[in-house]
Amino acid sequence: MNAAEYHPAVARLRKATLIFFGIVVFTSTFSIAANQISLGITVLFWTALCVLDQSCRPGRLLLALPLAVFILVSIISSFLSGDPAAAFGNLKNYLLFVIVWLAASLAADGSVRSKVYGVLLVSGTGSAVYGVVIYFLGMGRGSLERTPGSFSNEMTFGGIMMLLLSLYLAVSITGGIPRRLRVFSMFAAAAASAALLLTQTRSSWLAMFVSGIVILVVLRRRWIPVCLVVVAAWVMLAPGAYRDRIATIWDYQFRTNVQRVNLVKGGISIFRKHPVIGTGPVDLGDIYREHMPPEAVHVHGHMHNIFLHVAVTLGTVGLAAFVWLLAAIFRIVGRNLRLDLPPPERALTAGSIGAMTGFIVNGMFDWNFGDAEVLTMMLIIVGLNAAVYRERGAGLSAAPLDLRSQ
Repeated sequence: MNAAEYHPAVARLRKATLIFFGIVVFTSTFSIAANQISLGITVLFWTALCVLDQSCRPGRLLLALPLAVFILVSIISSFLSGDPAAAFGNLKNYLLFVIVWLAASLAADGSVRSKVYGVLLVSGTGSAVYGVVIYFLGMGRGSLERTPGSFSNEMTFGGIMMLLLSLYLAVSITGGIPRRLRVFSMFAAAAASAALLLTQTRSSWLAMFVSGIVILVVLRRRWIPVCLVVVAAWVMLAPGAYRDRIATIWDYQFRTNVQRVNLVKGGISIFRKHPVIGTGPVDLGDIYREHMPPEAVHVHGHMHNIFLHVAVTLGTVGLAAFVWLLAAIFRIVGRNLRLDLPPPERALTAGSIGAMTGFIVNGMFDWNFGDAEVLTMMLIIVGLNAAVYRERGAGLSAAPLDLRSQ
């Protein structure tokens, strides 16, 4: 602790900053408006805190250079687009990446990270229960009555539930976790599972399946065969509406699957016309109309695939930068597995790796990188892992990566 931390004004500022960061985490599971307002306040307080107390500065993160390159490519592409004003407006989500630096700075203490997980446990469970309740009250959307939770659509809610469930599941099955924390995590996992199921969001179902497998590989490898049998049994015994929904995943004639195939065809056509720097990060509706296949009916403003969308809007250069950025995110999370972590933090790491993998799988069918709510949750998780390494990486010796079952 340095001299600045002893100053009463600095101590009060730090406490206020932590409180507002807690509000950022709490609201991330149900309200983007409250979340972004609290995020703005937190950034202001944190900036002042870093000026007064240099120890709160997180230093250079692995994310810094790839993110800077990705932003630079996006700016250049925006300048060269047909509508620079709209293109620059669509870059606003990049500001959310400050969350990683906030978490790495403010949660670089194990007790703070425990409280952050507790906040996610309470808030996420409440959000999941709300989503389940409105479903049974008949307030779902569309013919399937899909629950959107407190968000504007069920795909966003499904993405949020998938990320949270990954964390809850990992804590629930990790050995050495305090009993009360494990029980609460199991309850949260059950609520999030029910909410995710009721969203009827196939991409989030697939993402959670892959996330679960990844988590088991890290924590409970021997459980994988049994879990696969349980999943297969559930698919066969599920109510008819859910079996039918699952069956549409591999039905190439299903209407939304046809739309996605048409989007791929149209996206490739656009990419061939703008291969280097893309169209710019603009709404793709009008451009897609010019390139959509003759049999296509529906017009979309994005490609429903993170890699295709980035390739179309930012070209080959942007796609390379985007892949580099994702690789840096996985490295931030994955390197923690090589540390001798206590059980709760190993669970956080395993759940985070599952969540990041699920995010990519989900992104193969939706533009979730452009969904502020889902991106915010993902960045909170990444930031917590950066905080783990900031504290533990310097103080603990690295251990060989061990994926043996426990």
